[in-house]
Amino acid sequence: MRRLALSILVVGLVGLALSGPRALSGVAQEATPVAGLGARQFAYVGSDTRTAIEAGADPSDVGISVFAVDPETGALTRVQTVVSDNPFFFAFDPTQRFLYAVNIIDDYEGEESGSVEAYAVDPQTGELTFLNRQSSSGAIPAQPAVDPSGKYLVVANYIGGNFVVLPINPDGSLDPVVSAVKQTGSGPNTERQDMPHPHAVVFDPAGNFIAAADLGTDQVLIFKLDTDSGELEQVSQVSAAPGAGPRHIAFNADGSLMYVVNELDATITVYVYDAETGAIGEEIQTISTVPEPFAGTKSTAEIVVHPSGRFLYNSNRGQPDTTTPEGDAIVAFAIDPDSGQLTLIGHTTEDIGVPWSFAIDASGERLYAANYEDDSISLFAIDPETGELTSTGETTMIPKPYVIMLSNP
Repeated sequence: MRRLALSILVVGLVGLALSGPRALSGVAQEATPVAGLGARQFAYVGSDTRTAIEAGADPSDVGISVFAVDPETGALTRVQTVVSDNPFFFAFDPTQRFLYAVNIIDDYEGEESGSVEAYAVDPQTGELTFLNRQSSSGAIPAQPAVDPSGKYLVVANYIGGNFVVLPINPDGSLDPVVSAVKQTGSGPNTERQDMPHPHAVVFDPAGNFIAAADLGTDQVLIFKLDTDSGELEQVSQVSAAPGAGPRHIAFNADGSLMYVVNELDATITVYVYDAETGAIGEEIQTISTVPEPFAGTKSTAEIVVHPSGRFLYNSNRGQPDTTTPEGDAIVAFAIDPDSGQLTLIGHTTEDIGVPWSFAIDASGERLYAANYEDDSISLFAIDPETGELTSTGETTMIPKPYVIMLSNP
């Protein structure tokens, strides 16, 4: 299993959709009652269903899994699994009444495209009800984002080489794509940057602009969304270091700084950001997420700013040839309150196994790591003074978790 899963990681997202069962319907399995938890916070986990099913998992038991979060311990109790075809990253609408998932595939309805699913969310149980599914108009959709008005969903298509917009209906369902911005160019890494690879879209804290990352062209871009037409207009951009491979983006609370994690060279770059105009300003720091010397292929995945604004975390996603332990880790940094620059706190490698994604709860007390290789979600306590992580020993088993997202309680 390790050889198969990690060989997929080496070639990036492309190979994930090239084999295995075809599209699965959005059918919800019967929910398991949650007794005595009093939970109003839920965790949503998307799994690599095609790989899991090939390895023998029950097709009805993988997809989007919904967990109730114990408010006292943080433990996860599964309440539902919705069958879904390779659900990757998620986005809530502003009310949290609807959830949207991209399907990281390239064969939706026989076309070279991925898809996007819409679900209604039960606020009491966290359970999902399938609404509808639309083409993403580009293969291997990597990340979705809902605009603050709740009228549109923006999606980055990794292999499609484009950013697209889908209207959201009042009932939460999706209409087909109404606009697209096609990327051009390439980067110096001939294996991973042969073409544009849009990887991220996220609204800034004010909700006025969309920050986007293109791993294939080493570009970080800012778009303005016309909420009348659904059209995207580019307002600024910056080029990362050649071969860096920008992957995901996070902002500080007031939107004055933008943190970009670069997948291919395992760095984080900090940019000044003008929240009024959407202009990307000067680069104030680039810091490595791995120690030097480093043996093996570097690869990062997620980046999150702690709710306190004092810390930042990223995940290093271990590769088959990586022997430096810190290459497979959750990495903690302290954020300077004046400059926004990062200082390394440390690497957490215990109970970590190729973390594609992680999530921090609203209290800032807990971090949940989605360990793709270990088929698990592991829970860590966050020290509020130092930002250090400590494993709680609490582990939830789930096949091939790509991503975890928490609702706001």
